[in-house]
Amino acid sequence: MARRYEQEIRFVGVAARDSVEAMEGFVDGFALTSFPHIADPDAEVWSRFGVPYQPAWVFVTSNGEAARALGAIPESDLIAILDDLARDRLPA
Repeated sequence: MARRYEQEIRFVGVAARDSVEAMEGFVDGFALTSFPHIADPDAEVWSRFGVPYQPAWVFVTSNGEAARALGAIPESDLIAILDDLARDRLPA
């Protein structure tokens, strides 16, 4: 999805509660190199957006509005959400 929406949406992976080395191993192991990743060892970013566990998604518009989704998202639902976000709207 990051490649599909690379012109409209900025993706960032946030790895919390683990080491930088573990994050780098995950990114390399799953070839997730098409977007940046940050280490959040103290879960400060997670706390800011109310993320209690993975998988989780936070969608943020250009004006800072955010919506959180917990758990796996079916591909068709994710495409609909990202289409809205590409139009700078939060998912309905």
